[in-house]
Amino acid sequence: MDRIDRRLMAACLGLCALGSPLVFAGVAGANGAFEAGERGRVASVEDGDSLTLVGGQVVRLAQIEAPRIRDGDPAGPQARAALQGLVGSGTVELRYGGLRRDRRGRALAQVFAARQGGEAWVQEELLRAGMARVHTYADNRRDVPRLWAAEREARRAGRGIWAMPAYQVRFATPEALSGAIRTFVLMEGTVTAVERRGTVILVGFGEDRATDVTAVVPETALPLWQGGEAAITALRGRAIRVRGYVRMDRGPSVWVDHPEQIEFIRPVTSTPR
Repeated sequence: MDRIDRRLMAACLGLCALGSPLVFAGVAGANGAFEAGERGRVASVEDGDSLTLVGGQVVRLAQIEAPRIRDGDPAGPQARAALQGLVGSGTVELRYGGLRRDRRGRALAQVFAARQGGEAWVQEELLRAGMARVHTYADNRRDVPRLWAAEREARRAGRGIWAMPAYQVRFATPEALSGAIRTFVLMEGTVTAVERRGTVILVGFGEDRATDVTAVVPETALPLWQGGEAAITALRGRAIRVRGYVRMDRGPSVWVDHPEQIEFIRPVTSTPR
């Protein structure tokens, strides 16, 4: 975890040795109950992570990323069908754990649908079916470990997108990421170096600082980590999973502006799972 308290770090090391993915704990408020929002009947489902309510409110399902609908990629229509199957034309309840509206006016919400004997958290169900990946933002990152557990279950079972090469977890190497520039990925590797360069901290994977993969942590994000910069420095030598969009800056890099983009994992010795 990101705390540098020795007892907590020892607990993390023990759990990691058992292969349990662990999230960095952010500041207070990143976890906890969602706040109740609107209720409405579903008018249509646009894709695997967005729908429209009767009355016109467009809802973007927060904290997940479903495949886009593109020619030649069956994952997009499959994800849309999965969301349609979960919500149908029934009534859903929106709940919030961060920013409520995006620039386009869409509701950024957790969606809950009625189910016999209770309710279904739609994001969790899509992840468990392998029809989405966890994708958080600094202003929307609540209750992430539960979502990760659902994603991990699907990934290990090879469900949905996890059976498709394009969506597999990648090694944090230039070769593995060469075809993934400007796309959202999960990558895994062992941190070999951590250094501050101006207003960012570079978390490196590999021996060639000029061309190897880096996770870039801006100093403006450090207040979200308990332990601050020391928590990032403590990543050296750890096997981690990082999720985000890949960009090219000499070598491939991923911008990491909040703790929930990083998980501790067991040492990478085989194909990432």
